[in-house]
Amino acid sequence: MDRRSFLTRSLALSTAALLPGRVFANDTKSRFAEALRHNPALLAYRSAAADSFDSQARLTGSVPAGLEGTLFRNGPARHEIGDFRYGHWFDGDGMLQAFRLTPDGIRHQARMIQTRKYQAEQAAGRALYPGFASVPPNPAPVTSADTVNSGNISVLPHGGNLYALWEAGSAWRMNPDTLETEGLQVFSPESQGLPFSAHPRVEPDGTLWNFGYVSAAHLIVLWHIAADGRLKNIGTVPCDPISMPHDFVVTERHIVILIPPFEYENRGGATFLDAHTWHPERPTRVMLVDKNDFSRVRWLELPAQWVFHFGNAWEDKAGVIRFDGARAIDPMVMIDSFRAIMSGAPSTPTHSRHHLYRIDTRSGSATETPMFTDSLDTEFPVIDPRVSCRHNSRLLMLSSDPHSDARDGVLNCVSLYDAAMDRLSTFRYPASVIPEEHLFVPEPGSAPESSGWIIGSSLNCATARTEFRIFDVNNLTGGPLVTAELPYALPLGLHGKFI
Repeated sequence: MDRRSFLTRSLALSTAALLPGRVFANDTKSRFAEALRHNPALLAYRSAAADSFDSQARLTGSVPAGLEGTLFRNGPARHEIGDFRYGHWFDGDGMLQAFRLTPDGIRHQARMIQTRKYQAEQAAGRALYPGFASVPPNPAPVTSADTVNSGNISVLPHGGNLYALWEAGSAWRMNPDTLETEGLQVFSPESQGLPFSAHPRVEPDGTLWNFGYVSAAHLIVLWHIAADGRLKNIGTVPCDPISMPHDFVVTERHIVILIPPFEYENRGGATFLDAHTWHPERPTRVMLVDKNDFSRVRWLELPAQWVFHFGNAWEDKAGVIRFDGARAIDPMVMIDSFRAIMSGAPSTPTHSRHHLYRIDTRSGSATETPMFTDSLDTEFPVIDPRVSCRHNSRLLMLSSDPHSDARDGVLNCVSLYDAAMDRLSTFRYPASVIPEEHLFVPEPGSAPESSGWIIGSSLNCATARTEFRIFDVNNLTGGPLVTAELPYALPLGLHGKFI
């Protein structure tokens, strides 16, 4: 079988894995509406009030000189259509947002991503397709992964293009000026429709690496794309049993993917999520791949765990790889909590503690060490993008205040860790505010990690407004330089990138 035929067969198997089993009743919409009356924090999971937005933010403070550009963000924003409300946060249809920073202020724009799924369901006036963990009544057939591709996780500026990313299908090309959806990205005929994950890694020279998982074929797909957007290489690695890794890391010489023991078994569950089983007694397998030869693969082991997001990885001259991640003991936040919130039900948060991982490529050992105290939860780790896949010293992340409970289990702080000084700086958000992922924006012309700004959006549940803040990266504890308020509230999103 030639490579194109092999990849086409893999795609067909991937599509088969999305087909639903039984259909279940859904009263999530009415239960959520009732819960929202008593819990304003559930604004975070209410559908956006419109398909598009455009406004000038009201500012306290001035945008710093040198900070000019656009923060593009993405995330699930339509959680219900007709009488049907999705049963999982990850099933919401994607919305692309743009926070445009200029010396004159901050303009906000947003538009629903016009995926095939979104357009078909808008025309029908009802939910048509099964999702990650939801199945509407009388679902329509799924003919490809891109039939249900909601484009709702992240964004990627690369090769002069802007993409909205999902996890199990193609990237969507987006117009950075109008936020219009231009169509599915095809890097090559043989790779069309193959999974292109939401967390690609881009090296300082623009070289891009990504992966995807094809569950029914028990394959991991690996992508290598040049700085100008040309596909340089694509390959597959057998992975049996297979899981649903969400993120990965890259060094100068290796690709590292953790395969948790949340295994695809497809025993007739109602949804794709239900087709997986958690096996805490089994190890997390570590896939170590040579970047220059995808056939050179080594397997290592770590204790059972679940990691949504890693910060960064780097490799020293002795062949020792170090990387960090927000480690949970299991995936129950995805299995249970992100289902419960869609009906407004209380849920027990799963704690994620930041760990430092070490792989010795010569001895073949893999170890992990907690980075902070047991009372500090973390998520959404990011770095100065200029040191991506290289040695970094500073790590930005959302965190919890160890002296008070986060509102409804949501992280309530933004923290910056400086490994060179072993110092953690933190800004605590007001009790009514839920922060989203924050980014490190370098000051133009500065040395890597030396100076710049921390920017991030948030939802103020007391005022029912989306907010945006700018901090000095060297004085996070001093509070925001700028606080901007939009005249509306948007649901919580997931990831963004600054251009």
